[in-house]
Amino acid sequence: MRPSSLGVPLLLAGLVAATSLVHDRVDERRAALPPGHEVAVLPTPRTLEVMSLGYREAIADLVWVRALVFAGENLGHTDTVMVERYVWAISALAPRFHRPYLWGGITAIYGGAGKIDRTMVQSASRIYRAGLRRFPESHELLYAHGMLLTHQVGSTPGFSPAEKEALQAEGIELIRKAAAHGADPLVRRYAATLITEHATDQLAIQFLESQLVEAEDEAHRRLLRLKLGGLVGREGVERLERLREAFVAEQQRVAPYVPDSLYAVIRAEASPLSPAPGSSNDFGSGD
Repeated sequence: MRPSSLGVPLLLAGLVAATSLVHDRVDERRAALPPGHEVAVLPTPRTLEVMSLGYREAIADLVWVRALVFAGENLGHTDTVMVERYVWAISALAPRFHRPYLWGGITAIYGGAGKIDRTMVQSASRIYRAGLRRFPESHELLYAHGMLLTHQVGSTPGFSPAEKEALQAEGIELIRKAAAHGADPLVRRYAATLITEHATDQLAIQFLESQLVEAEDEAHRRLLRLKLGGLVGREGVERLERLREAFVAEQQRVAPYVPDSLYAVIRAEASPLSPAPGSSNDFGSGD
């Protein structure tokens, strides 16, 4: 006996309704979980590799997006363990993906509560060191790690005087390597100076400023603005944002075919002490 012609459509409609109901229930239960349960929904790197079915970089992109959302949702109380888990997962899937190492180091330090402790510094250092093993000539990672060791270690409780001295020496060398591997002119000028306690504070400001200029994700930019504002005040952050807008407008007018990062180097090398034609006097002052 042949089934009724209405049987199959009714069955499909029932399956769709059941799927929708289950999906809604899952969403409700996931929303009710505390932040700590984030660990349960990020598989291990090995599991992610198997699940990717060969599409490793596609899965890495998805995990990267989720990492950015996680940091934004937990701004001010980010779990450094989870930050590392995200970085290790992404790096296992896409070994040549550079940006997560920079994101991980910054987020481990500045994504948590106001007080930075030894655990956070060590987490950031592990991330930077892992990135430098893959990208030993990355001036961005060299500078970021150097800044962490020269500035943050000295002001973080839990490090002995001997550790501070050794790590500061390593940090100075990393900053000098960053200059040698193509860092921007500001870093090259800083690298030529022996870093004192006064200089490290200024370097911290310049480091956060450079990260804010380059950051594309709005949650990451909000985090950086918050930390930079604590050092230079809201007016300092607003001034930096205005300078960035003016720089982008100038780059689009003068050389829209050149990436802004390359244009910054060309512009600084061509005229380090005077502004480019038609630009604000704030550029090229060398300050």
